[in-house]
Amino acid sequence: MAHLINYDERKGTHSFASHSEKAWHGLGQVVENAMTAEEAINLANLDYEVYKTTIHPLVDGMPNNGEAIDDKFAIMRKDNDAYLGLVGSRYEIVQNRDAFGFFDAIVDSGEAIFETAGALGKGERIFVTAKLPDDMLVGGEVCNKYIILTNSHDGSSSIIAGLTTTRIVCNNTLQAALGNLSNKVSIQHRSGAKDRLAEAHKVMNIASAYMTEVEQIFNKMTEKKIDDGQLKKYIMEVMKPNVKAQTKEEEEKISARFKNQVDSIYNFALTHPTQTTDAAKSTVWGAYNSISGYYNYIAKYRSDEDKFKSQMFGNGNVKINKGFKEALILI
Repeated sequence: MAHLINYDERKGTHSFASHSEKAWHGLGQVVENAMTAEEAINLANLDYEVYKTTIHPLVDGMPNNGEAIDDKFAIMRKDNDAYLGLVGSRYEIVQNRDAFGFFDAIVDSGEAIFETAGALGKGERIFVTAKLPDDMLVGGEVCNKYIILTNSHDGSSSIIAGLTTTRIVCNNTLQAALGNLSNKVSIQHRSGAKDRLAEAHKVMNIASAYMTEVEQIFNKMTEKKIDDGQLKKYIMEVMKPNVKAQTKEEEEKISARFKNQVDSIYNFALTHPTQTTDAAKSTVWGAYNSISGYYNYIAKYRSDEDKFKSQMFGNGNVKINKGFKEALILI
């Protein structure tokens, strides 16, 4: 399944819910209003629990109910017994509902704030996006504040909660507090994980203070004018290849790819409707947003899975981070 979104055979729907807009993968349920936790859990098919069970070795190819394998446990879904992953004895399960409970410490329980929610693969990873009540104003343009939380049931990652912003005019997710600014908390699946998750809102409240700093930085970006030459130089610096060619042929391919990327981003920065607003036109803010715009609108991917990975964890994420750091230099 290239888009990674889980398909729940119980309900005959994909495990994704979104407020107002379909996601780029075009799947899941779309609702008119922001969702409560209960609505998001049900609409995104996150109303399942997981359990940890012992593993027994096979004997002559047959199941053996004797001695279990030490320190190895399987994580299974209760509703369909789907195998999600292999973990150790210290691994503590955090159920989907527990993950949503994190938000109750930040806003009133039952308030409709959830924008997106979903499950990936067989349900081994979930994600939730909730909108915070206060917005940023960057150069006269509104930037919403969001908290995104991800949790895994396969031992592949910690529970992660972080602050992001979304630029309304282009619906790009921008990463706030990049570089040396702290904008996330990470909780390992160890004893007391649920308690630490309940306390994580205190860290997030501290992190919220960084959002004020980020807002000031973004506004400085809108005030700093740059000409077309500076824009191109900025794009070239951000997109500069980080690999060394081993052959002349590789060098030519890297050079051609680099030129095409720079030209595409430069054209996007000058012509796209999101780049011609008062805040973005001929400013560092516009230059910075041209990088995220490239990875959202222009860059070619082999599959939706590659697009997801690039923007969340891969090269797209790295380049957007670098774009932020280079923009700081310009201001």
